[in-house]
Amino acid sequence: MNPLFIIHLAILNTFKKRLRVILAIVGIALTSGIIVGLFGVQSGLRNLVDTEIRNGQALDVVSINRRNVQELKLNQEKISAIKSISGVTDAAESVGLFGSASYHGILLNAPVYAVSQTYFAMNPSAISAGTTEAEPKTDSVIVSEKVLDVFGIEKGGAVGKKIKLNALLTKEYADNLKSDEFSTDEKEYTIRAVVNRGTLPVFYVNIEPFKEQGLTNVGQIDARLTSPDKSAEVREAVERLGFQTSSVQDTIEEINQLFEVIQNILVVFGIVVFVITVSSTFTVITLTLMEETKQIGFLRIMGLRHNDVTKLFVIQSIIVTFLGALLGCVFGIIGGFILNGYARVLAEGSTFSGEISVFLVPGLQVIIILTLSIVVGWLVGIIPARRAIRINPLEELQL
Repeated sequence: MNPLFIIHLAILNTFKKRLRVILAIVGIALTSGIIVGLFGVQSGLRNLVDTEIRNGQALDVVSINRRNVQELKLNQEKISAIKSISGVTDAAESVGLFGSASYHGILLNAPVYAVSQTYFAMNPSAISAGTTEAEPKTDSVIVSEKVLDVFGIEKGGAVGKKIKLNALLTKEYADNLKSDEFSTDEKEYTIRAVVNRGTLPVFYVNIEPFKEQGLTNVGQIDARLTSPDKSAEVREAVERLGFQTSSVQDTIEEINQLFEVIQNILVVFGIVVFVITVSSTFTVITLTLMEETKQIGFLRIMGLRHNDVTKLFVIQSIIVTFLGALLGCVFGIIGGFILNGYARVLAEGSTFSGEISVFLVPGLQVIIILTLSIVVGWLVGIIPARRAIRINPLEELQL
């Protein structure tokens, strides 16, 4: 029999019982949409976290911190020892101090980070204005957006503005201090860049002038390696000196392990929901197809072959399952994009380095779902088709 006639007949029969078929399609679409949405969010969050971590520090950088401030300090002797380790090409020093800044009579007490000029090369930041390349110099300062808000400075005109700044040194970082605290000389700095630090007012200045005023120890060293493959070797050498190390690779590994667990949970969830949906869909489709036995009996008397009967039932079943899966994937993706828009509105003004996407289209899962819908449709249709084939055409007409 003409294949086009069978396809046309299958389409007509599929939507004969509209309410029942719509319920079956909606059930499959709901399941598919939920699965696509969950896997899309999982992929989006994983990519977002991974991107933010990588933007926060390069893969070839190892951060070195003190285990105990009193017992072991990151002084120039230790820093030189770290720089001499095989595999280390450069080291950026940083120390957090309490500081005070003034601009046109407005005073602001906020953290002041004294850093090396290579600090931002190893710790990339979201730049709102200016440039952090080879900055900060001895007479320049890099500020966060919140500093501009406090001082009433427009972001577009911030670069080039001058502010006065000083910081407090303590015995923790200055071994030769006679008192517990020492305020460095107030100095005028020129703003060279503005970085996004959310709601935190922060200043970054060059570390060298503070060394001249008594700074002997730093809070952290960021060591750049010749290659990320050198990370384990360098970290072991540094830890033998008594310091603790960390790397963005540690966080990435932990995040990957967490999301692997989440993915396994989603797979189990998807299988359970899929089985439930298939069983209910099978019942709906079987009832629909079995009600067509009179039509099948008439067509068989007119010359419809067993193979044609099977094709008719299978095509009807695949139409329902595939249409449900397709609609579910489409609605799941649309819902994911809506979620992205909502997340971007909520995160407006935050410290994210790029455009937020908490949902990514799970291409592999979409392909699997659509493929499974065809396979399931074939399986669901083949069983009633075999039953219809076994019935005598005359008996079918009497049903």
